[in-house]
Amino acid sequence: LEIGSLAGVEIEAMRFGFDVVMKGSLADGARLEIIERPGQAWCLPCAKAVAVAQRFDACPECGSHQLQVTGGEEMRIKELEVE
Repeated sequence: LEIGSLAGVEIEAMRFGFDVVMKGSLADGARLEIIERPGQAWCLPCAKAVAVAQRFDACPECGSHQLQVTGGEEMRIKELEVE
């Protein structure tokens, strides 16, 4: 899975839930690999792409709160391998 830091997903809760659901099932022993993606935003006053750790962070360049989130909200299956 590829999960953005702004997706609202608790990574450890996801891992725990996966392990609980898989235990004793046909998929027992399955592995879950999670790639965490950083939050990205566009600062309107700076006209720059900046990294953000959470929503409503200020721009690290100018301190403005006029940011448009451009990345880090995703949660998607990047690859699925079945044997």
